[in-house]
Amino acid sequence: MVIIGIDPHPASLTLAVMEHTGEVLLTRTIANDSDAVPFVLELARGFPERRWAIEGAGNRYVTELVRALVALGEDITDVPPGLTSQYRAKRGRRKTDTVDAGVIAKAALANPTLPRYTRDETNEQLKQLTRARQRLAKHLQSERAALRALPAETPIRTVLEGVVASLERAIDDITGRIERLVKKIEPRILREHGVGPVVSGVVLAETGNVRRFRSADAFAAYCGAAPVERSSGQIKRVQLNTGGNRRLNHALHIAALVRLRSHPESQAFVARKIAEGKTQRAAIRQLKALIARRLYRVLNEPNPSTPKREPLTA
Repeated sequence: MVIIGIDPHPASLTLAVMEHTGEVLLTRTIANDSDAVPFVLELARGFPERRWAIEGAGNRYVTELVRALVALGEDITDVPPGLTSQYRAKRGRRKTDTVDAGVIAKAALANPTLPRYTRDETNEQLKQLTRARQRLAKHLQSERAALRALPAETPIRTVLEGVVASLERAIDDITGRIERLVKKIEPRILREHGVGPVVSGVVLAETGNVRRFRSADAFAAYCGAAPVERSSGQIKRVQLNTGGNRRLNHALHIAALVRLRSHPESQAFVARKIAEGKTQRAAIRQLKALIARRLYRVLNEPNPSTPKREPLTA
């Protein structure tokens, strides 16, 4: 059995074929054009026992290849970019596409519980909308800052005001589209405190089929919300998980902050953790993990008319 790691970019795809022992058998970098898919499939035929590890399998740069692999029933692991960075940093490796392709395969090899990728067109549409909104929101933030820095009487101010207004309209339009898709796909998630249309859109887009995760803990780990144990000998300690899906992690962070402003149960939970000796940041991280587990249960609830409501406890 080999793992074929793929590092996708707009202009290129880099592959690394790795044995289960961790030995890299070959690497290739090819142009990401119309010939890429047949080349990759032909190369893979030389390894009948195989599975795939693709960094950001939902990335638009690798859409055609992923579609082809899904159609063939291939086994695909979606490796979060944050996990790739974590493994590269552990090994002190410099960043190149060839190194990254090997690290992607290694990350999948070392984490057999990473979820398998399944493609859904509606989910892909939601992912494109949420990511487009994120890009526009960053642009809007920059333009607003530039506008505030301008003197009141300057010709360029009118131009920037038009840009800001245009961005605001575009973001409102995309937000409406996201909300409509969320209500179509999984309206129950909107009932959760702190989970509005944008946060729920990100959660659904980045999660895909939640049943690909074996447990609530596995989902929390994928979100980068579950702590990682770092133990040596008699010393047992846990550290912040810097891997996982960073967009999911950010969505959980937003939900946690909203809960801390207006949700007594969450406020009490964080206060209790701080009283136990946790820092506020550590307490919020625990709240994020709790929210991740709660969302997992909500998304797995089979009866939409009676969603489960469980208290925040830990």
